[in-house]
Amino acid sequence: MIQILLCDDDDRIRKEIARHIENQILIMQYDMQIAQSCDSPVVLLEELRQMQDKRNIYFLDVDLKHPEYDGFLLGKKIRELDPNGTIIYITSFGDLAYKTFQYHVEAFDYIVKDMTDGLSASIARCLSSIQSRLVKEKADPVEYYTFKTGDTIRHVPLKDIYFFETSSKPHFVILHGKHERMEFLGSLSDIEKELDDRFMKIHRSYLVAIDKIEKVDLRHNTVTVGGEICAVSRKEKSKLLGRMN
Repeated sequence: MIQILLCDDDDRIRKEIARHIENQILIMQYDMQIAQSCDSPVVLLEELRQMQDKRNIYFLDVDLKHPEYDGFLLGKKIRELDPNGTIIYITSFGDLAYKTFQYHVEAFDYIVKDMTDGLSASIARCLSSIQSRLVKEKADPVEYYTFKTGDTIRHVPLKDIYFFETSSKPHFVILHGKHERMEFLGSLSDIEKELDDRFMKIHRSYLVAIDKIEKVDLRHNTVTVGGEICAVSRKEKSKLLGRMN
C-alpha cells in the first residue's frame, strides 16, 4: 500500500485536502492511505524515518511557518530519506518550478490552494497520474542506481549504465551512461557490492555492464563498452569470457 504524508500548517486547508484525498481513494479504490496529516515538518520527518518501506506520496505546503523548514527545505530532506517519493506542492502561487529546480526537489505537481473550486479536480488528477505511473512500473519495472553528486540525489536506470571508472580525483568514481557522464564520491568495490551480476569489475579501474560490451580484444586485453575502450586485467579475462558465454 502506498502511504500518503500531508504537511500544511493551515488546519482548514489541510483537512480539506485530506478529505479530497480520502474521497478519491474511496471512489477509485486506490491502494493508498493517509499515514500522516500534520502541521509540523518535524512530525512528518519523524514518521518517515520510522517507515520500513519508502516510496510515498507527499503533499507539502510551500509556505510553512516553521523556524527550520519551509516547503522546499522539507522537500529536500524528504528526497534524502525517500529518493523515489512523489512530492506535490500546495501553494498560493502558480509557477514555482524554478524553486524546486534550485533545491533539487523534482516536484511531481503543484496544487494552488486558493482555487477552492479546482482543489478536488487537481488532487484527483495528481492521484490518477501517480496511479497510472505505478501500474506502468509494475508492468515494466525499471531498476535504478542511486547516488549523490554535490547536493543532488540522482537515479540512473541500470539499463542506461555502460560502466563505472575510477576518477583521477581520489575516492571519486565516474559513471558512463547512455545519456550522461557523472562524477561522484565512491569506490568501485562498494558499487560492485550494491549491484548484481550484470556488472563485473574487469580491472581495478573499471566496473562494466556485461550486456553492454560491444567488442573484446583478447590481444590487447581491452573491451569496448558504449564506444569507449576499457582495460581488462589478465586475471579477470578468463572470468569475463566465462560470464559472457
